[in-house]
Amino acid sequence: MFDVLEPILVTSGLAGMFELKLRDDHTSEPTPWVAYRVKTNIYKIRSFELWNTAANNFFRIYHAPDINESLKTMLKSLPGFKKNTTLFVDYITDDYLQLTTKIAEILASEEIIKESKATSRHARTSKFEGLDLPDVDTALEEVLGQTYTWKEVIAIWEDNSEENKLKQVLGQNGVYIQRSGDGKSRYIGSAYGTGGIIGRWMAHLEFLGNAHHLNLYVLENGYDSILFSVIEFLEGTDSEIIQKESLWKRTLGTVNKGPYNRIQLNKN
Repeated sequence: MFDVLEPILVTSGLAGMFELKLRDDHTSEPTPWVAYRVKTNIYKIRSFELWNTAANNFFRIYHAPDINESLKTMLKSLPGFKKNTTLFVDYITDDYLQLTTKIAEILASEEIIKESKATSRHARTSKFEGLDLPDVDTALEEVLGQTYTWKEVIAIWEDNSEENKLKQVLGQNGVYIQRSGDGKSRYIGSAYGTGGIIGRWMAHLEFLGNAHHLNLYVLENGYDSILFSVIEFLEGTDSEIIQKESLWKRTLGTVNKGPYNRIQLNKN
């Protein structure tokens, strides 16, 4: 089904307006569907999907519950509109390219761009209170291979809803990496206490790195240059997890006991 969905998104220009996060394939399920999931964006759109039901095929825009109301109203006004909920808009049409082209035109509107930028949510944690936070799809539980920005980490941490499965997953203990976008500068850490990996990430943010070489890197480059990622989740004693952390430090060569060199960000 991606061979149908993706060319439509590319030709219409929609694919070029977003950064791809994941091609999510569910074609083996009783009701086959695929999702072109996109990274955090001003529109709070999370994915473009194609569904194949017994009755018909339909196109879906999956979005955050607090998507801009003017944008959603315009999306519902398009030919082929079938149904909407707080999280999606569905369309049934014989011409998906025409539909997605019109969606791209709406998203390119200066007024919609302006309104979408103005409807960001804000941090409540005292340390970051008032900070604009991005939309994060906290229903997604697959984290291995995914990266998160520092603002996304705060957004996940502050979402205390029961639907936040992502925070539960990241609340496990294990080994993680903080790295530069190009992957050259790397810091390996571990979590083995309350709060799990995301708790450790928040500790780093609250203390600007919370580690000597990492702290210098953050002071020099800012946290916008850092990506957070899970290496593996672990069960076991504190010492067992620390041993696994040391193994990853040796494997990835992240330890530098000498002067700060901007590359190896583990002091020990």
